[in-house]
Amino acid sequence: MNPIVVTGAAGMTGRAVLAALAERGVAAAGLVRRAEQIPLAVAAGAGRAVAVDLTDRAALADAIDGAAAIYHIPPNMHPAEHELTRAVIETAERRGVTRFVLHSVLAPYLPELPHHLRKAESERALRRSSLVWTSLQPGWYAQNLLAQLLRARGEGVVAMPYSVSTPFTPVDLADVAQAAAIVLTEDGHGYASYELCGPDTLSTAEMAGIVGDLLGAPVRAERETVERWRRSAQARYPEGFEPMFAFYDRHGLAGNPRALAMLLGRTPTDLRTVLARHLGEG
Repeated sequence: MNPIVVTGAAGMTGRAVLAALAERGVAAAGLVRRAEQIPLAVAAGAGRAVAVDLTDRAALADAIDGAAAIYHIPPNMHPAEHELTRAVIETAERRGVTRFVLHSVLAPYLPELPHHLRKAESERALRRSSLVWTSLQPGWYAQNLLAQLLRARGEGVVAMPYSVSTPFTPVDLADVAQAAAIVLTEDGHGYASYELCGPDTLSTAEMAGIVGDLLGAPVRAERETVERWRRSAQARYPEGFEPMFAFYDRHGLAGNPRALAMLLGRTPTDLRTVLARHLGEG
């Protein structure tokens, strides 16, 4: 079998997808942005990895030559994210790759969220292509709370720069990666868009309660300013996230777990289990 190519292979999501493919014994190649990231992709499970600038179409074509499928993880928050995705799609078409899975986002068509709209543009380009495509639309990662778990241990606080009462459906990154491996290697997922969400609808206040239960100590939820969030050691968000925080403040970001349950053949992993797993590993 020709390898599956995973772009963004050095990132958190890319490494998780490579590991899920490796668990299935599937050959995978990783594309990374910089040469020094190659060991990260190889350690995660890539049989080979190469540094590629996605704007260099000739280099990109060489990197995906012979691929059975592509799992494309666009560079998050990049202002030209949709254009880079279009370059990968068009190069895949020219190289005869027929299977293409896009790592999109839950609710990509929200006009209040510019970085979501860039993924909507990517999905539109994919629908207009000749490829057999699947779009995976994961919600808020449960792992996003891990930095807050460390903070809660010391300060007894889970703090976010938006309302602590709006709803989310946190999803386990490992479940997302398993779903990616399934749609990449099994038949029947062409021309499908799947929401990938966890099983529970939780506010930040309810998440803080779960953290407190696991730590065996009171933990409160607080709303903090974006400015303080940026100064925090846990805040590693680039410019442009303010519209997202404003949307979360009013609406949260909730979805439905049934598509992920169907793909996995089981109930998706809940937040408590994800955090408990992390505590056990730590």
